[in-house]
Order: sequence, then structure tokens, then C-alpha cells
Amino acid sequence: IAVVALGREIARSDPRSFNVPAPAVASVMSPEAKANATLVFLAVGVWVSFTIYGWALEALTSTEFGEEGAKEKFHFEFAIIVMTAFSNALIALLVLKLLKKEPTVTGGAPHQEWMLAAFAYLGSHLLNYVSLRYIIFPLQVLVKSCKAIPVMFGEAIFDKVQITRAKVISVTMLCLGLVVFTLGKGMKEEKVELDTKMLIGLGVVLCALLCDGVYGPYQNKIKTKAHEQGHKVTGYHNMFNMNIWQGTFAMFFVLVTGELPKVVSFIERHPSVLVKLCNLGIAMSFGQVFIFQMQA
Repeated sequence: IAVVALGREIARSDPRSFNVPAPAVASVMSPEAKANATLVFLAVGVWVSFTIYGWALEALTSTEFGEEGAKEKFHFEFAIIVMTAFSNALIALLVLKLLKKEPTVTGGAPHQEWMLAAFAYLGSHLLNYVSLRYIIFPLQVLVKSCKAIPVMFGEAIFDKVQITRAKVISVTMLCLGLVVFTLGKGMKEEKVELDTKMLIGLGVVLCALLCDGVYGPYQNKIKTKAHEQGHKVTGYHNMFNMNIWQGTFAMFFVLVTGELPKVVSFIERHPSVLVKLCNLGIAMSFGQVFIFQMQA
């Protein structure tokens, strides 16, 4: 609460809010310090939101609903994506139209470009959810800690970013640090046994990493190309288009695979699953706001 209150005071940029003369305010918080404070706030927001999201996701997919002898788990990945994607897109749309007053929701980029990036985005999320059928969440997080590696190669392929020695060293150190942190904090009490089931799960997560290496750099390509054409793609443009197309693709698969009536039937049998779905959606929405604001 104190951080949010401070952020509001900083955003006002009104010396009277601090009850001190204007020169003193400038010395207290320079533009560079203000930007750094905002970055730290957003980074903490991403970390907290997606930590809660991870707990909510594991609770949703690992909980056994029903009475003894008739227990079942919620394994409807496309339905999860539809719910989270459309809720995220709605929040982004409200910000773009009501707060930012943006004239277009695409940021000037073609729809087909957003569709390509969103399809890889869907693949990443879908494969992440599917992997939890085979491996525990801390192990998934451990593998996903190496996300920066495929993203680095994706940037070289799609956004023509040169891979320098310094970049390789920094990415390697980042991944090693995340792996060590995850091993030390998240898996010290978990029992991991390498078997066929785990190998399948690890293979699924590796495929998700490949999708990560596509959609992130491709978003940068979209943003760069739009900038060259005189348009500005903001973080909320990213948030809206990635989620609206991801949700559309997922809804198509829900209808084609016949998952929709199964989901409705599951909810009718176990209404308590709605609470877990709402927890997941709220955590995901907050995380998306923070992460796409960082990209802005």
C-alpha cells in the first residue's frame, strides 16, 4: 500500500503533494530515479503476480474434485486459455479506449502479424498446462528458467539482433542464477524420479520453450516495423492483440474438440472449481498488466 501511495504521489509530479519547495522535490526524485523506481515496482509486481498465478494454476490442475472413489481433475487446457485470454484482452481494451484514448487497438500493425505471434503464444501456454499432467510445477519452473536462451536465438532470427559474447555470458549467468534459486527454494522438499512420465513432461516443456523463442522476438519485430511506419505499439496493444487472438484460436479448438460441453458438465458437478478458475484469472490479469507495462 505504501509503494502504491508513493507511486501516485510521484505520478502527480506536484511539489505541493510533498509539502516542500519545488527544488527540494527535484533533488528527492530525479526523472532517472523515478524511472528506476517504476521499473522496480513493475518487476516486483510481475514476480508477485506470477508466483500467485503459479500456485493458482497448480491448485487448479492438481486438485482432485469429487467424493472418494469418483475423484477427477480439471484437465481442460483450452478452456483455461479461453478464460484467461479473453479476460486479459478485456482489461487491455478498457485501458486502450477509456484511459489511453488510443485510436486503434492494433497499434498500426497488420492483423496477420499479431495472429502469427499469438499462435506461438497459444502454443507456449497450452504446452505449459499440458506438461503439468506429467511433472510437478517446481520442475516446470526449473526448465522454464532457461527461457532467455531460445528468446536470444529468436531475436537473432526474427528481429535481426546480433548475438554478442557479452549477451551470451549475461543470458548464461541469468539462467544459472534462476536455476540455482529454483533448486534452493522450490524443490528442496520435492521428490523427483526420472521415468517415462517425467521425460514426456520435460519434452513438452522444451517445446513450450521453442514457442517462447518465437512469440517474444516476433512481438519486437512487430513493434519495430510499426515504429518505422510512424506508429507506436504500446504494451497494452501487445496485451490486447496477443490475448484476443490467442483466445480466438483456443475457442476454435474448444468447439472443434468438443471440450465445451465437458467443461460445463465438470462445473455443474464441481461448482467449487469456479473459485480456482477466478483466482487463476485474476492473478494472470495482474501479471499481464505488469509485464506488458514493462515492455511499453
